[in-house]
Amino acid sequence: MYISTLSIRNFRNFKTAKLRFKKGINTIIGENGSGKTNLFFALRILIDDALPRYFKFYQTDFNRTLESWAGHWIIISITFSGLDASEEAQALAIQSSGHMETAKHGSYSVYFRPKYQFRKELYDYSKVAEKNAAGLKLLLDKLAIEDYETVYQCRGTADFSKDDTYKQYVGDFDKIEFPDPDDKQELIFGTWLPKEINIHNELSCTFIKALRDVESDLRTYSSNPLISLLRGKEKSVAVAKQHEIIKSINGLNEQISTLDEVMDVKNGIDKSIKDTVGTTYAPNIDIKSELPNEMEKLFQSLKLWIGDPDEDGHRGRISELSLGGANLIYLSLKLLEYEKVKTDRVANFLLVEEPEAHVHTHIQKTLFNSLQENKTQVIISTHSTHISSVSNISRVNILSRGDKEAHIFHPSKGLEPNEVVRIERYLDAVRSNLLFAKGVVLVEGDAEQILIPEMFKKVFGLTLDEIGVSLINIGSTGFENVARIFHPDRVRKNCSILTDGDESIIALPVDPEDDNEYQAHCRASEEKGLERKTRLTDFSKGNSYLRPIYSRHTFEVDLLMNGNSHEFVHCLDKIYKNESSIKKSKEKLENDTVAVAGVEVLRLADKFGKGWLALLVAEQLVYNTYIPKYILEAIAFAAAHINISSKAKAVLHRLKQIQNHDGNSLQEQAKKFAINDKTHEELVTSFIDNFEEDQLTVFLALI
Repeated sequence: MYISTLSIRNFRNFKTAKLRFKKGINTIIGENGSGKTNLFFALRILIDDALPRYFKFYQTDFNRTLESWAGHWIIISITFSGLDASEEAQALAIQSSGHMETAKHGSYSVYFRPKYQFRKELYDYSKVAEKNAAGLKLLLDKLAIEDYETVYQCRGTADFSKDDTYKQYVGDFDKIEFPDPDDKQELIFGTWLPKEINIHNELSCTFIKALRDVESDLRTYSSNPLISLLRGKEKSVAVAKQHEIIKSINGLNEQISTLDEVMDVKNGIDKSIKDTVGTTYAPNIDIKSELPNEMEKLFQSLKLWIGDPDEDGHRGRISELSLGGANLIYLSLKLLEYEKVKTDRVANFLLVEEPEAHVHTHIQKTLFNSLQENKTQVIISTHSTHISSVSNISRVNILSRGDKEAHIFHPSKGLEPNEVVRIERYLDAVRSNLLFAKGVVLVEGDAEQILIPEMFKKVFGLTLDEIGVSLINIGSTGFENVARIFHPDRVRKNCSILTDGDESIIALPVDPEDDNEYQAHCRASEEKGLERKTRLTDFSKGNSYLRPIYSRHTFEVDLLMNGNSHEFVHCLDKIYKNESSIKKSKEKLENDTVAVAGVEVLRLADKFGKGWLALLVAEQLVYNTYIPKYILEAIAFAAAHINISSKAKAVLHRLKQIQNHDGNSLQEQAKKFAINDKTHEELVTSFIDNFEEDQLTVFLALI
């Protein structure tokens, strides 16, 4: 039995959410503050016996997007799949009408709702002819959190993450329509569990939080997985061997108790007490060794001793380990316990919060890539790209921060198995960063990966990271394999595909038969660029989260021809030692025609490598390096979420740069620009109005 879905309504930063899980290992990824901890807590309310059986919710537990919490419900529901024929599992089962065979799916839900009397009042008011919003507010204002009840039920079928379902069975606050609480809705909400079944006692759930005190857990009898693994093993020890061990321990206890040093202490205590209270009232004193002489207790006294893999022979207590090492040991023991120890529990769940907090990078990848499970469902939350890079995206739920609520994305939804495999092969620890970003720009080479982030930072004073944009180097032009993740059914984040148009930089003969070798190369590139443009345009059609954007020629050529010869020319002394070679190349790079300058920059890129040339150019960037508009369009689309504070920061950066560098009327204009007492909105608006031709104004207009 395993959890296949978790549905959350109105709980903390989840207004409405539905997560999907599979048997085995599942990963929840998301940025800080996206709700990973809240999600685990919602899950634990239903299955973790470490939390109270009847959990008490508070006003602060309601989602903040609600105008008022009063009258609304908090609903957390789990769907189980793979139910076996046990009585405990079938108590959760959703039975199909007319079918007596074992049901394979079940549900368990907690409802935090107004008590019956108030729900009845809401229903009665919704039937009044003169009902209105003011009257409803007066009614809701009477409701206190003490007027709520917590109800656990099973076998419900409704999906309350859907707005229509919530409005139908909980209430439509806009239309002032509420259901009659006297209507029997057992099929919708579910039924009570049999009194003899407590779901917390039927499931095993261990929550490993990011800063867990593992040493303490391994010392505690109830939570030590080593004790569970050893439990019952004493019965398999041969009787003769047991007698021999017990006899040895009894003798050892006697030897310790009769040591002269021990007897001296015993006699001293005995004399002190008798001297104090007299012989009439003084108790008889003895000191005895109590090494356990029962096999069960002997096994319980066993402790793990750990050795460093680089130190042969040395072993130490668990307290000598780093937090990471202790967490790794505990996690491994817990998995082994769930897999090997026979219990009457119907399912095992291991919830691991941010294992990267203590587990080394290489161990993260090794552990979660090779982890095998049969009886245990593992759910891991992380913002580690190393863990996400080895996670099957079909087992991934992505959490993204919204305005007072979390959004849930399922990156493999609707994809064919072969499409999923291609994506998983591609997402290494660097590229899997795109799963965490608020927006993504896909580029095709090293030069773009090196220069675009540096240009953006130099010109606007912002890093792509701080505005939540990941620029990902595809390493080829096979964009579709990754871009298909960004879709209304999957990851609802903006993704730009930034690629070369590859228009020829030289004039081509009308008849291809007349091409020389270089012209033939340019013609082939142009045809390939046109084919790619057609393919990507068709691929993105109808998908509002995907936008292909094309340069005219190639990245290096278009960057150079946008008035950026300065940056390339100042690299030449690091490329050539011969002054004549530098002068010759400089003249070509500064030429106004693409047939001359474009050919030269491509020659340099081919000869010395595009990545190496980009590194040299990056050192020469200045505040007024001109970022080609197609690049600004790509970043603007990916950064549609950018906040006003980031815009204002860029404005202040641009003003400072203009004031310090432009010795003209623009500099005077920037110096007169009033920034005091302006809100961020006013600062941005005023800059746009006064600097219409500036790159930042162009960029802001594109967002």
